[in-house]
Amino acid sequence: MNLINKYAIGVHVMFYEIEILSYYMDGLLNMLSTVNNEENVHLDFAFNVSQFFERIDTSKISKSQLIEKFIEQYNRIPSKFNKTYKIIDNDDEFYTQTNYRREFNLNYCTKVDYLIWGETDSLFPKPAIICLEHLSIETKKQGLYRYIACFADRKMWDSSWDVTVHPNYLNHVYDENDVDNKNQAKSTLSLDDLNKINSSISNIDVQTINYPKIDGSCLVISSDLVKSGVNIPPCFIHNDDESLSLMATKHLGNNYVQIIFKNVLKVHARRHPQKRLYVLNENNPRGFCGNQKGDWWKLFKNMSQHNISVLFNNQGRFYTYEDFKKNL
Repeated sequence: MNLINKYAIGVHVMFYEIEILSYYMDGLLNMLSTVNNEENVHLDFAFNVSQFFERIDTSKISKSQLIEKFIEQYNRIPSKFNKTYKIIDNDDEFYTQTNYRREFNLNYCTKVDYLIWGETDSLFPKPAIICLEHLSIETKKQGLYRYIACFADRKMWDSSWDVTVHPNYLNHVYDENDVDNKNQAKSTLSLDDLNKINSSISNIDVQTINYPKIDGSCLVISSDLVKSGVNIPPCFIHNDDESLSLMATKHLGNNYVQIIFKNVLKVHARRHPQKRLYVLNENNPRGFCGNQKGDWWKLFKNMSQHNISVLFNNQGRFYTYEDFKKNL
């Protein structure tokens, strides 16, 4: 397909995600195989080997080996695409996916039409960009330029998410502990299975809601939304998807628009068995939260939630990098 629009697709990769990166790359390349004019797509990567939060288990892998593995995956992208990467290697730097996505949005919003957030545990639908090309034609007809778009997921944790759930999975019951149940979000689904489901689409079901219901994987943001001032505020150290939702809602009010490709499935395999590897003194390959991540995670989460609570209609102080480091 010859693209009318320009796209930027960005992903932040932590060192412990290096083995799952191939999963993301398979899905990315599968989607990009539909593109003819590759110059219209910008692919942006950040590989984070900072040990601010966790240490690398060097008895299993060295930092140089991690970087070599990253470069190997990065080099799978054909040179016809606009591609770039940076290595984050500063053990004193507080740099997370939230920082990356804030910068990514600002860096590309004036260069492209659509910003797309990747996540290493996710698979893009093969027809994703084709869907967006058709969407842009319809939204322009309606004079609609500032919006968020997302693809369908499998069964989520409560019914409030059903608006984003693919029709094939609505009748399933979510079980947090059943991490290998392919009918529900968080479990792994193969690229072949994903392609098979999406290849059966005859007509794309596009639905619209006027309230945010997003997660950060495969999320699409119109560049005009970011150009209007909607982004992740610098006060946030976490909660990138939630903070973007809050800012978009505050900014647009009743004009908030989220578009859902209801029968186009993505995968967000949050409990992929290779999600967290090579972390010193940790055995948590599926990326469970709570005590499995260490004491720092609870502090980090609580500080993030505090910043959300004082974002609007409040004069409370935001927690910062210095607060976090002081209390570690």
